[in-house]
Amino acid sequence: MVTNTQRSELKIVALILVLFCLFVTANVNVPFLQRLDNLWLDFTVQQRAKTENASKQIVVIDIDDASLSNLAPIAGSWPWPRAIHAELVELLQQQAPKAIVFDILFADRDIFNPESDQYFSEVLGSVDNVYLPFLHLQTDSDALFPRLDQYPDTVPIIRSLDTSDPPHASLVLPHAVDPKIWRLGSINFNLDFDGVGRRYAAVHPIGGWGIETMPARLAYDINGYRSDQREVWLDWSSGQGPPYQRLPYAEVYAALSEGNDYLAEDFFSNKIIVIGSTAAGLHDIQVTPISSTYPGVFILATAIDNFLHQDFLNHASTTEIALSQLFVFSLFVMTLLRVRYLPYALLILIVGGLSLAGVSYQLMLLHATVFPVISWICAYLFLAAVFYINRLLLQQQEMKKTVDVFGRFLDPKVVKILLEQGLTDQAIAGKSTQVTILFTDIREFTHLSEYRTATEIVELLNRYFSRQVEVIFNHQGTLDKFIGDAIMAFWGEPIESESQEISAVNAALDMVDQMVQFRRECGLYDFDIGIGLHTGEVVVGAIGTHSRYDYTAIGDAVNVASRIEGLTKETGRRVLVSAETRKACGEAFDFEWIGDYKVKGREELVTVYQPRRLSDEH
Repeated sequence: MVTNTQRSELKIVALILVLFCLFVTANVNVPFLQRLDNLWLDFTVQQRAKTENASKQIVVIDIDDASLSNLAPIAGSWPWPRAIHAELVELLQQQAPKAIVFDILFADRDIFNPESDQYFSEVLGSVDNVYLPFLHLQTDSDALFPRLDQYPDTVPIIRSLDTSDPPHASLVLPHAVDPKIWRLGSINFNLDFDGVGRRYAAVHPIGGWGIETMPARLAYDINGYRSDQREVWLDWSSGQGPPYQRLPYAEVYAALSEGNDYLAEDFFSNKIIVIGSTAAGLHDIQVTPISSTYPGVFILATAIDNFLHQDFLNHASTTEIALSQLFVFSLFVMTLLRVRYLPYALLILIVGGLSLAGVSYQLMLLHATVFPVISWICAYLFLAAVFYINRLLLQQQEMKKTVDVFGRFLDPKVVKILLEQGLTDQAIAGKSTQVTILFTDIREFTHLSEYRTATEIVELLNRYFSRQVEVIFNHQGTLDKFIGDAIMAFWGEPIESESQEISAVNAALDMVDQMVQFRRECGLYDFDIGIGLHTGEVVVGAIGTHSRYDYTAIGDAVNVASRIEGLTKETGRRVLVSAETRKACGEAFDFEWIGDYKVKGREELVTVYQPRRLSDEH
C-alpha cells in the first residue's frame, strides 16, 4: 500500500522530472549555465594542454618588441616597407619551406613607396606557397559594401547551396598585393559569448554564404583535408613557454641575409612558417582558455596545427549527453527516494558530483572530449534542494498531524519513534492485530461523588487520571479513551512489542501502587480501583471523520477486557488477567488462579488470574 508520505514524494519526483526537462532546455539557451560549463571546460583544456606537444613542423617568426627596435635603422617605424617582407620571403624560399603564412594584414597600399609594394607582389607572384590573411568586418552598414560575388575570384568565397542572394560584406583584403596572385585565407577568430575564443571556423559564415579560413585552406592545399565541420574546438598546446618554436623576426632576417650561424642551412626546409607579431604595441592578443593575453599568431599556428592533423577537441553530441544524463538522473532519483537521512544524501551527492567531474576530466585528458558537467551538477544540487526542502515540509506536516492524532494517546517518545520509522500512515489506516487491552475503573465512584461538588470531583479525577496516564506512558502503552471514571488503554500498537503483555501487567501493578499513594495523599481511604487485562485480536486505527477522530481498538477482545475488569468487584481483587495474557507472560510474574467465570456476551467461560511481582510476598 502506498502511504501518504510516499504519494507526496512521488509527486515531488514528478515535479523534479519536469524541472529536469526544463533544465535540459535551459542548458542550451541560458548563458549563465553555459558560462559555468565553460569555466570547467577551460580548466580541463589547460590541464590537457600541458600534456600536448605542438607540431615541430610549424615555426613562428615573431615581430616582437626587440625586432621592431633592431630593424628600425633599416625599416623605420611600423608598418615596415613591404620590401622587407619580400626580402625575407626570398631568403626563406632558398630553404624550400612547405608554406609561409603571414598573420599581417596588408590592407593599405604604401602611397609613399609604391615600388616596395610592387616588389612584394613580384616576389609573391614567383612562388606558390605564400599565404596572405584577410578579415571580414561586421558593420551596421553592410549594404554599402560589395556583394560576396563581386569580390575577385582569388577570394575564397564559399557559395550557398540554396538560392539566397549573395550578402554584402566588408572584407579587409591585402590591397598592397596584386589581386591576381592572392592566395588568401580568413583569419577571423570568433569569440564565444563570454569573450573567450575556443573554436576556429573552417568556413567563416556570412549570411548563408561563407569564406574559407586560413587553417582550412592550408590543410586542403597541403594534405588534401577538407573538414566536414564548419567549426571545430581547438586542441591547445602549452608548456613553460610558447607552444611553437619562436624566432625573432630581426634575428632571422639578419641570419639569412648575413649568413651567420644563428640557424642551420636547412632549418626551414619543409616547415610551415607563420609570420606574425607578439609586440605589445601591435595589440594582436586574444582571450583563450590558455591565457587572457594570448598572441594571435599562436592562435593561428594552433588552428593550422589542428586542421593539418585533423586533431580537434570532440564535443559530446546532444544524444550522448542526454543518454548519459538520463542514466545519472535515474540514479539521482533512486538516491532521493532511498536515502532519507540528509547528511548521507549530501555525502552521496557530493561523491556523485565529484565522480561526474572526474569522468569529464578524464574524457578531456585522455580522449579530447568536451563534456559539460558543472551546470548539470548545479542542476542536481538544485533539484536535491527542492526535494529535501519539500521532504522537510512534509515531515513537519506529518509531525503536526502525528502529534494531533497520537499526542493524546501516546507518550511523546513513542510519537517520535512513529515519526522516525514512518509508521504514522499505517497506524492511521488501521489494521487487524493482537494487542493487550487494559480497563480500569474506580469502585463506588457514585458514592464518592455524593459528598463533593462537581468542581471537586473534576479536579480529583484530573489529578488521578494524570498519574495513571503517566504510568501507562512510562510502560509504552497507548491511551485509548476515558469513559467516565474509567480508563481504556492497550499495548502492541502502533509500536509493535514482543513483550506487550508483560509491559501491560507491569503497568497495571504500578497503577495500583499509584492509586494507593494517591488515596493516602488525598485522605480517600474508601477510594479503590479494579483493573482487567486481556490479550486478543482487534482492529486498531483512527476512527471518525477528518474533523474528529480517535485512535482506538475495536473487537471482541475489548469487551472481554472490560468484563474482566468487572470481575474484580465480584472477586475482590484489584488486578485480573485472562488466560491468554497469563500464558503470554510466561514466568515473568507469579500468577494465582482465581477461577472460571461466565461473562456477558461470551459463551465460553473466562479464566482469570491475579498477577503478583515475583518479589512480592504472598
